[in-house]
Amino acid sequence: MKLLCAEYNEAGEVAYNVIGDNALLRNNDDFYIPAFATELSCVPQVVLRIGKIGKHVAERFAGRYYEEVGVGIRFYADNLERELLAASLSPAAAMAFDSSAALSPMKSLTGVSPENMIFSFELNGKNVFTREVGELARRPEETLAAMSEYYMLKIGDFLFCGGTFRQRDLSIGDHLRVLLDGECLLDFQIK
Repeated sequence: MKLLCAEYNEAGEVAYNVIGDNALLRNNDDFYIPAFATELSCVPQVVLRIGKIGKHVAERFAGRYYEEVGVGIRFYADNLERELLAASLSPAAAMAFDSSAALSPMKSLTGVSPENMIFSFELNGKNVFTREVGELARRPEETLAAMSEYYMLKIGDFLFCGGTFRQRDLSIGDHLRVLLDGECLLDFQIK
């Protein structure tokens, strides 16, 4: 199992990468800020669970490669990311560290497209981001098809679809919740 991740910059340009399963944070466990992260941000995301092996998948067939959807939050050590980029080094350590990818339980999509589902992110009880899944920077099928050009899709892989919204300046005590169609799937605190 691997975590396939779409990474967006502020201009909406996207890159794709793979991170190890050491990054998973499950069961709504609290997120503990690592010592090297003096500035922390996160990106709430729609997550697909791959259910079929595939490579070079056409976008029109991408819906056949997943049957489950959930939500996730990717954490970023902003200070470390800046330092690595300034030194012309890969910023992977700033976004692929242990427990940096919170993952919710998956929901079955049998016969349903996620396009019209409402995706919401709440910080400390306030809704700060809401979109229909089909209104995100790229549709899940578009992201899956593009990702399959670079990486073999395998059963059990998780595809973090990414997004351009990034919540910055997170700190100890913040309470994060992510909802999909009004159902809270992620609910935990930063410690």
